[in-house]
Amino acid sequence: MIKAIIIDLDGTTLPRNWHQISEENRVALEEAGQQGVIRILATGRSVFSLNNTLPEGLPVDYMVFSSGAGIMHWDDKEILLTRELSAEETRDIATHLWKYDINFTIQQRIPDNHHFYYRNISSLHEDFRRRIENYPGLGTPISSTDEIRGGATQFLVILDSEQLQLHGEIEQKLSDYSVIRSTSPIDNQAIWTEVFAPDVNKGTSCQLLLNQLNLRYEECAGLGNDYNDIDFLNRCGHPFIVSNAPESLREQFDTMPADEDNGLAAFVRHSLNL
Repeated sequence: MIKAIIIDLDGTTLPRNWHQISEENRVALEEAGQQGVIRILATGRSVFSLNNTLPEGLPVDYMVFSSGAGIMHWDDKEILLTRELSAEETRDIATHLWKYDINFTIQQRIPDNHHFYYRNISSLHEDFRRRIENYPGLGTPISSTDEIRGGATQFLVILDSEQLQLHGEIEQKLSDYSVIRSTSPIDNQAIWTEVFAPDVNKGTSCQLLLNQLNLRYEECAGLGNDYNDIDFLNRCGHPFIVSNAPESLREQFDTMPADEDNGLAAFVRHSLNL
């Protein structure tokens, strides 16, 4: 019997380019709660972004946010856990990334990780430019690592498809940290390379939450759509991917209907019958 579901947000619960969750998906989540199933939403979004995107009454129990850097109880917005970079780690990562001709952001510590430093040295990737514009007044440009103050939640590097090799190089150079690849929710094409504190990802943070709830991954069903969901999907007893996920993921996991076809609702109802 399934005791918990772990679901991604963008491109899964909330279809890409949609501004609200469908009624069918919302009702399915309510049905899960009525049957005593714990509903965990695992997302790359920050608390600030979640509060400005999701309706107050969204029927979920917990948020694993910022790709695992924090855990929050949704009803009362209590932050239960944070996993962040120290000031020393932040400076170390920035020093490594500074060697590349790339722009990146440094998200400040939770709950203020919607504020960020950013390096703007090369021609702006369109996705990067839109990210800066989407958060007016929240970004501070820097011209050297000496301008960085304190620790951070994460770093974000935005690459295009021709720079995929650079993601691998960054991953190798920063192997002491958690380097996660995802697809941009802004243009659905750019490659996001995110750097977190060691061992931080959706999978390990969901494990910490499950431990607190006295639940096991084997008792969970999971649904995702992108590379940053692999860490929790590989641990779930019943993992699924939406049918419009990248082909390499569809080869690894059983599929549910596409996000725009209420794949979440189909997943929830299937899981309730496992």
